[in-house]
Amino acid sequence: MNSKQNRSASIYFFVIKTWFHYLVLTKIKRKFKSQSKYENLRIQFLKRKGKETKILFFRLGGVYIKIGQFISNLFHVLPEEFLWELQDLQDKIPPRKFEDIDKRWIHDYGKSMNEIFTNLDKSSYASASTAQVHIGYYNEKKVAIKTLYPGIEEDAIRDLKTISRVLWIIDRFVFKISAKEVNEQLHSMIRAELDLRSELKNLKYTKQLFALEKDFYFPNPIDGLCNKHTLVTEFVEGKKIYELGVLESHTKKNPNLEKLVRAYILMIFEYRFFHADPHPGNLIFMETGELCFIDFGAVQSISEEETRILERILIGAMRKDYHLITESLFELGAVTESLSKEELIQIVKYSLEKLNRILDSTDHFRNIGLDTLRPAEDLRFLKEIQVSLKRLLSSLKLPPNFLSLHRVLALLLGNSSYLDPTRSMIDYAEKPFSQIVLKGSSLKKLWKDEGEEFITSLFSLPKELNEFLYKWNRGEFQTPDSSRKEELRLKEIFTFGALGSIFFFFGMYYSEKLWKEPSILFYILSGLSFWSLAKSSLSYWKQK
Repeated sequence: MNSKQNRSASIYFFVIKTWFHYLVLTKIKRKFKSQSKYENLRIQFLKRKGKETKILFFRLGGVYIKIGQFISNLFHVLPEEFLWELQDLQDKIPPRKFEDIDKRWIHDYGKSMNEIFTNLDKSSYASASTAQVHIGYYNEKKVAIKTLYPGIEEDAIRDLKTISRVLWIIDRFVFKISAKEVNEQLHSMIRAELDLRSELKNLKYTKQLFALEKDFYFPNPIDGLCNKHTLVTEFVEGKKIYELGVLESHTKKNPNLEKLVRAYILMIFEYRFFHADPHPGNLIFMETGELCFIDFGAVQSISEEETRILERILIGAMRKDYHLITESLFELGAVTESLSKEELIQIVKYSLEKLNRILDSTDHFRNIGLDTLRPAEDLRFLKEIQVSLKRLLSSLKLPPNFLSLHRVLALLLGNSSYLDPTRSMIDYAEKPFSQIVLKGSSLKKLWKDEGEEFITSLFSLPKELNEFLYKWNRGEFQTPDSSRKEELRLKEIFTFGALGSIFFFFGMYYSEKLWKEPSILFYILSGLSFWSLAKSSLSYWKQK
C-alpha cells in the first residue's frame, strides 16, 4: 500500500500534468494542425487520459473509486471518449484475494465462507470501492455476499484527509465550493458505507416505503448473516444500464428511464428518503420489467420543509415566476446576502430562458458541448448586471442535504442521456411530477401558504378596481351623483364578465394538468363571477 504522502502526491501531480498537456494541445498544437488532424489528436488525448485516470483510481482505490464512479456517468457534460474509458470503475474494480475476504468471516462468525455457503464462487462477482461481492447458495437460494475489505477503515481515513485538503485549496484559492459542507457530507457518506448494518437498515426501510409500488424491486436480506462487516441478500438477475438497448426513436419514451425517474420523484417528494448513488452498477433491470435498486450504503433524507421549498422552486420554474424561485432560494439558504434579491432575479430569469432555448434547439442530449452551452454568453451577462463570477460563486451555499441531491441529479442526467439521448430528463419528469407532487398534500400546503398573493399576482388587478370590488362586496360603495351610476354599472358587468372568463380558463388549464385543488378553486371563482355578472346585468336592465 502506498504511503499517505505518495497517494496525495499522485493526485496533485496527475492533475497538474493533465492540465499542462491540455493547454499544449488546445493552445499550441491546434494552431499548426488541420481541423481533422486536430480532432483525431483530441480524441486520442481524451482516450489516453481516460485510461490514465482509470489506472490511477484503481491503484489508489477506496474513496477515489467513488469519485471515479461519479465522474464516469457525466455523459451530459464530459466527452464520451474520456468517459467510456472510466466505465470499468462502475463494477470492474480489481478484486482482493479471496483469502483476505474470508478472514472477515472467520473473525466475525468463527467459520470460513466455505462452511456457511454451498457452491461458493471464490472469484469476485463485483468489487466496489469499499467492499467485494461473491456469489453462493444459502439454503438452496442464490445469494449475493458483500464483505468489507480488511483494513478499508484505515485507508478511508487517510484518503478523506487528502480530499479535505484538496477541497480546502479549491475553496480558498480557486472558487467557493462550500468546502466545509461538502467535506462533512463526504465523511458522513463514507462512514455509513463502512458499517453494513446501516445499509441493511436503509434497504429494509426503502423496501417498506415502496411496498405498494409494482414497478420496483428490492432484494430480500438474510438477517442472520448480516453485521457491521457483512451483508447477504438474495441475488437478483437482470441487466445493467449499458447492457440495455439505446432508444433512438423520437416517437416513444424509454420505459426503463420512465421507471427510474418516477422512482426518484417518489423518493424525494413523497418519501423524503432517497438512494444517493444511482450509478449504473447499482441499477438492475429485471426480465419481469421491474427496476431493482442495490447497494444502499449511500442514502439521504430530506426534511418536509426542504421538500416544500424545492417544490416551490420547481413550480416557480414551471410558472416562470422568478420572484417565487428567488424567495425560495433565499429561504433555503442556498444564497447569501452578498447577492441582492434583484440581482438573483435577473440571474434566475436569464438561466431559465437559456435552459428553454437549449431544450428547444437541442435534439440530442448526450455529450452536450461548449458550442451549445456557450459559457462566454454567461460571462457577458454577468458583466452587464455588474456581478462578477467570483462574487456569484462565493454567494452560493448549497445546504448539506442538497449536496447528495446534486450528485443524484448529475448521475440521473448521465443515465438519461444514455438511455434516451433524444429527450431531456424534463420530458420524463413532467408527468410523474404532476401525478405525484401536484396532486398531493404538498400542493395543498403551497396553496395555503401563497393564498391570495398567488391569485392576485396572476391577474395584477389595478388598484382602483381592487378598491371598487372591496367596497362593493362590503356594501360600502356610494356614488357621488346619479349621472355616474350607469357608467359604474357597466364597469361592474365588464369586470365580472372578464373575471369569470379568466377564472374559467385557468380552471380548465389546471384540470388538464391534473391539478385538482387549483382547478376546483378557479371553477368556484368562475361561478361566483358569472353569478355576479348575471345579477349586475339584471339590475342594469331594470334601470334602463
